[in-house]
Amino acid sequence: MRTRTFVPGLAVGVAAAALIAGTAGAGPAASSEASPGQRAAQAGTRQVMGAAKHEKDRVPAIGRRWAAAWTTGDTRDLARLYTKDAVYTDRALNLVFRGPEGVEEWETGSHQLIENLGFEATGGFRGRDGVVVEGVFTGHIAGAPRPFAVPLVTVLRLRGNLIQSSNDYYNRTEILSDSGLPADWTPPGS
Repeated sequence: MRTRTFVPGLAVGVAAAALIAGTAGAGPAASSEASPGQRAAQAGTRQVMGAAKHEKDRVPAIGRRWAAAWTTGDTRDLARLYTKDAVYTDRALNLVFRGPEGVEEWETGSHQLIENLGFEATGGFRGRDGVVVEGVFTGHIAGAPRPFAVPLVTVLRLRGNLIQSSNDYYNRTEILSDSGLPADWTPPGS
């Protein structure tokens, strides 16, 4: 896996353009590979700037639940967060899934293709009717030589306490490169 430095707030800044926000509280994202010394320096910088909370604490509750639901063994956990007419869009793959059943189908397929699939929420903010979640998407594509870790931003549109739509933004080419796969790789059987 390549060592990568995530540009603080860049992904959130891009996603913010997709979300008409009433408030913004995005901050720097920390690399999952940062050394303890780097993390301490980042924490010290935030304290100097008056930020009392750790970045993960800034992720709105629905964003934390969304990220956590991807890592459970029960695909219904993620589906339960969505409205009956929800739309889940993976922008990198140009795939759209509808309703809780579609969300469950998408998560099931993702776990079949990607071993140790994970999402660590590192930052985010909430607007009037939506949430932006910034984080690190990790896993190991079945049969790939190496695991991957890439930045991902998700924009969640809400209806009440449920997700009406979600849009995932990440770099597919970066996942394949990290994984040691060619840029034109496609899953077997597709």
